[in-house]
Amino acid sequence: MILYFANRTMDILGHASTNLPEGFVIIEDLKTEEVETGVATFSCKIGFEEHNREQLETMTDSGNYILRKNGLENEFYTIIDTEIDTKNQEIYVYAEDAGLDLLNEIAEAYEATEAHTAAWYVEKWIKDSGFEIGINEIPESSTRKLSWDGESTVTERLASIATQFDGFEASYSYDIKGTTITNKYVNIYKKRGKDNGAKLRLNCDIDRIVIKKSVANIATALHVTGGTPENAETPITLKGYVYGDGDFWIGSDGALRSREANRKWSRYVWNKEPNRLNG
Repeated sequence: MILYFANRTMDILGHASTNLPEGFVIIEDLKTEEVETGVATFSCKIGFEEHNREQLETMTDSGNYILRKNGLENEFYTIIDTEIDTKNQEIYVYAEDAGLDLLNEIAEAYEATEAHTAAWYVEKWIKDSGFEIGINEIPESSTRKLSWDGESTVTERLASIATQFDGFEASYSYDIKGTTITNKYVNIYKKRGKDNGAKLRLNCDIDRIVIKKSVANIATALHVTGGTPENAETPITLKGYVYGDGDFWIGSDGALRSREANRKWSRYVWNKEPNRLNG
């Protein structure tokens, strides 16, 4: 794998690789594809020596581009975050692909007046982005009359279009010739990826497994607020709605709560807490 680093005007600043005899060495890397949004992220660690640290810092500056070549994969990323570890002499880089081009673009609320193809909707939202439709597995005979009540990012809108055409999935790809990006594509697949039945054994095919657990996005209740209807002064909430399935329920205040989540994730549990109410 080879990574080429470029500034905002696409001037190549240098490269790093996993197997070239000279230059910066990629210590570890991770590519993640979010099926729900179609956006891929890439992270890696690159080692440096004291004499070339400044060069690597310049190459990996936040906002710069990464051209990633790995076998048949030619990908283009924008560097979001970097972390410099002076003790271990390495720089951690986190980057996103089509993300910044289309995550920063707003898709307004919209309601179609007639049925259109998926390609029609996609082209409507990418018309000035430099992207074009690449692979499109949705038949031209398939049309939908779609609408969206609120704003979203263009990446979210494109994912929504693909989903509403019978659960298709969106992704992004690029054509790179040398160190120049020649085309940027939005692709729509029936299903990405496949199960090839491969089995990897610990201490045989792989030398370690890293397991990450997190409660970063946990919620025991949600206060849901929507838009403000025309000729109204207050936004839409769930207040006044009635719902209950044994676990999830809506209270008189309009909050959606989970009994199971509250049972497990209430405040810290200490039986001798002096200020407990009602036991």
